Amino acid sequence: MLITGWLWCLAGGMVAGLLAGMLGIGGGLVIVPLLIYLLPILGVEPELVMQMAIATSLATIVMTTLSSARSHLKHGQISWFWVRRLIPGLMVGAIFGAWLATLLKPEWLQRIFAGVLMILAVRMLIPQRTGEPLTDVSKRLMALISAGMGTLAALVGIGGGSLTVPLLQRLRVPIRQAIAVSSVGSLSIGLTAAIAFIVLGQQLESSSGLLGYVHFEAWLAISLASVVCAPMGASLTQKIPVKRLQLGFALFLVFISLNLVIG
Repeated sequence: MLITGWLWCLAGGMVAGLLAGMLGIGGGLVIVPLLIYLLPILGVEPELVMQMAIATSLATIVMTTLSSARSHLKHGQISWFWVRRLIPGLMVGAIFGAWLATLLKPEWLQRIFAGVLMILAVRMLIPQRTGEPLTDVSKRLMALISAGMGTLAALVGIGGGSLTVPLLQRLRVPIRQAIAVSSVGSLSIGLTAAIAFIVLGQQLESSSGLLGYVHFEAWLAISLASVVCAPMGASLTQKIPVKRLQLGFALFLVFISLNLVIG
């Protein structure tokens, strides 16, 4: 890979790592646009750029959120009750989303997804309900919701934190716990979807630097930088006031939705 390509990947990985630690997301909405720009330069055929950008982004999310989740675990913020409720559905949805991404052009889904994120941003600004977390929510309902979120996340190459954090917030889960649980969810989505993309991409012609739909060299460069920066973001989460964290997350969702519409 060209030196310029390595530098861009390292820079993107740094931003993705910080966002993963601070907001419980995988950083895919930084990585996917970056890879869409870089992959043609690296010799990837135009008709494969979108699928490879999504697959490679999800593969980097594995390393980013693994580092982030370990940091949140160290700080004692991960609620295993909510992990058990969300993870199975997220993983099933991720497999389905990866399969759809190899068959469909995801551009039309991006605008729908942008609208959903804008609604979520507005809801994040509404004062959180007070009281104990709503732990009596139907397991079947949670499984259906999490499967849908996993499918959307895998379709657009993100970890799903922009969906799971607002969901947990509406269930009265404290923001720091919501972010910590989301980091585990993003790890599950990234790992499951990346494996699916590797398996589904076995029919592609063998090429240097490719592992199924995953561009190995780009994955390596982005992962190295993100793993270093994710703990820094997780540490910042412990220091930033909750209201500022909620406002920052809402503004980030607005940025994501506008980016998807423009992109």
